[in-house]
Amino acid sequence: MRKSLLILFVISITCVSYAQDTRSAEVRKPPRPQYQATKKEKKGFFDFFKKDKKAELKTSQEELIAFRKRVSKAYAENAKVERKVVKHKKREAKKGEKFHGHKRPPKKRPPGKQKFCKVCRIKH
Repeated sequence: MRKSLLILFVISITCVSYAQDTRSAEVRKPPRPQYQATKKEKKGFFDFFKKDKKAELKTSQEELIAFRKRVSKAYAENAKVERKVVKHKKREAKKGEKFHGHKRPPKKRPPGKQKFCKVCRIKH
């Protein structure tokens, strides 16, 4: 009887001592942020034939770099279009505004016979 009480006492002491130890020596790392970098596909009937593609989890820094690449590409395309527009405007300025986009001056018709011009959008 004493032996069984002694064993029970030792087991209870060890259980209590392990139960009190809630702190570990290692510092837990915070979980990685999860962004929806890729769109998930809908499951179909025959999807068990396909291999599962793991969605890549990106950090905020990686997302920022990818965003800046997209913006710089769009900026370059817009800048290209703007350069063309400026070039065209310079050419028009050299020609002169007196013809309003015509190569030669348009015909002058009497007020009753004037037509709407599609090039310069005025009647002449």
